[in-house]
Amino acid sequence: MKNMLTMTMVTTTLLMLWGCGASSSPTATPQVDLSGPKPAWLIEHPIDPNYYIGIGSASKTQFGATALKSAQDLALADLASQITVTITSDIVTTLIEKGAFTEEEYLATARSQAVADLEGHEFVDSWQDQYTQYAYYRLSKAHYAAIQAKKRQAALKLAVDFLVKGQAASALGNFSEAFDASVQAFRPLIPYLNEALETELDGRSVILSNELNQFLYTLVTDIELQPSNTNISGKLGKPIADKLTIHAKRNNGSAVRNLPLNIHFKKGSGELIGSMNTGSRGFAEVQIATITSALKLQILEATIDLKAITADELPPILTSIIKTLPLASTRIIIDVSNPTIYLESVEMFNGEVLQQLQVEPKLKYHFMQQGFHFVNEPSQADWQMTLTATATQGTEFSGMYTTFADVSLNVIDRSSGDEIYKNSLSRVKGIDLNYTNAANKAFFNAAEKLNATILPQILESLK
Repeated sequence: MKNMLTMTMVTTTLLMLWGCGASSSPTATPQVDLSGPKPAWLIEHPIDPNYYIGIGSASKTQFGATALKSAQDLALADLASQITVTITSDIVTTLIEKGAFTEEEYLATARSQAVADLEGHEFVDSWQDQYTQYAYYRLSKAHYAAIQAKKRQAALKLAVDFLVKGQAASALGNFSEAFDASVQAFRPLIPYLNEALETELDGRSVILSNELNQFLYTLVTDIELQPSNTNISGKLGKPIADKLTIHAKRNNGSAVRNLPLNIHFKKGSGELIGSMNTGSRGFAEVQIATITSALKLQILEATIDLKAITADELPPILTSIIKTLPLASTRIIIDVSNPTIYLESVEMFNGEVLQQLQVEPKLKYHFMQQGFHFVNEPSQADWQMTLTATATQGTEFSGMYTTFADVSLNVIDRSSGDEIYKNSLSRVKGIDLNYTNAANKAFFNAAEKLNATILPQILESLK
């Protein structure tokens, strides 16, 4: 009897322990309801012709403590998706036709803007079970329409104010101020660019986005860039003494002040210094400090530089509008010649000066192939080259003779005195049936190595 009582107590204890363990197991039956019975708006989606309705849900496992906030955000996104976005304006239609973006991309952006711009919505209810949080929002259609109408009028008024400022600046020939004002005029209209919004301007009823776009188009396209010279000459590695002047003017001849220009080598390369903005009389001056490309025909191009004015990051649609504008440009042709060269050289073998030179002819031929010209007088030269080449005997083995050549070369710009190139080669080997032929081969090999690097390195030093 005592043993049976003991076994009963043990069995009871084990059952209790097992029961406690089971209640804490992850596979236990979840608590279904944490905030009362499931509400009617979750059983059947509400429909009310007077309201936009949004319902969102968020996983507690995924979002944790922010599940309610996530559900509310999704509810607002659901609400905003019911607000119809239609495209009725010419400007957006034109941008779509030009491939600036697709209609789907624009509508997706417009819906995102609608979520960020929602006002007047009201939080109706929330509910949760163990795994999911739900939220319910609604927005009165009449209230939303009234808010949007008020915003549209405010946007139109601000845009008109900036447009008038831009027109005044354009009349005075101040391009930068006029362009900046037109960009600022577009900003408040961006949420409504898909709509053909009408307003009064100078006693006329106009669609403001079209009017503003036309003003911006005329502002940019009614400009002519006229260079002082369309064809000039220059030398590689040298400055061009005369300054280049670019005149910006309207078709009526009036000067365009404060116009930023992008002046650059369209073909070739060089260093430019000077003003990149037109002054009070519509002129910009630039000077070519040096030409660094060996191309015989190079092109300098000047274009209107809108990026210099729009330093701030612009909304994508405004960037697309600006990119479609045709910008005035002009080109200047540069005929480039190579510097003239005076060459001094000494070539020796075993301490004796050679009468028949080996390295100099190969060096000259290499440069003349590239369009360089050698002169007989230092005073006529742009560059002065000094070449020193020496060869010494090595050893003889099985009837084959070895010599070693040492070559050094430097190039000086005679106008500035600057050394623009210096190189030396040591113990370049030559092997032949006698020392003289071996020396010629050593000189030949040294000249080949020198010619492979000299011009690229000189051009690099000019940059």
